[in-house]
Amino acid sequence: MKRILTLILMALAVTAQAQKRFDFSVMGGANMGQIDGDHADRYRHLGLRAGVGTSFALGSDTKSPWRMVVELAYTQKGSYVEATDARLSADYVEIPLMLSYTTHSQNLRLSAGVAPALLVRSKVTYHGGEDPQGKDMFTAMDLLPVTVSARWLLGTHLGIEGRYQNSLLSVTREDVAGTYRLFRSNKGCFHNLLSIGLFLQF
Repeated sequence: MKRILTLILMALAVTAQAQKRFDFSVMGGANMGQIDGDHADRYRHLGLRAGVGTSFALGSDTKSPWRMVVELAYTQKGSYVEATDARLSADYVEIPLMLSYTTHSQNLRLSAGVAPALLVRSKVTYHGGEDPQGKDMFTAMDLLPVTVSARWLLGTHLGIEGRYQNSLLSVTREDVAGTYRLFRSNKGCFHNLLSIGLFLQF
């Protein structure tokens, strides 16, 4: 996994330097998560998010405010249920695909899109002890999480980013009626995530 991320990082860097219409960024930060439908609220699950990304101008105008954003990131999602002292953790490799708009000042970039994610590790604990069956509760993918973000460039390269993400399809294997998305037939549990972090943009 580290080799793959390194190769992608190098490829994106070369692309960004070779073509003016591309930019390249490295990002890292903290996730605060909950799972809608697990009878808990508040963002009590803490995790990490780190990745790389690039964006490119849409159309022939390299200074167009509209850009396409493509990222690759490792992100930790989950929930903490105080009533049962249960911690549900799920780590993913995600590929956010977003449409962004950069304001006239060039400092603020607003983005929205989807971030399909592949599950790479999961764990469930009760009262500090691991539930061996819990790791099988999550589906293999968080297939359709909607994501929105706001980036503020603090200087030439360094900036801060806030991000919100919410799954549109259930992320658990069990056919539970915890809550629903869009339609009442779309029942289950859904990741609900807030992220804040820093990025370097080139």
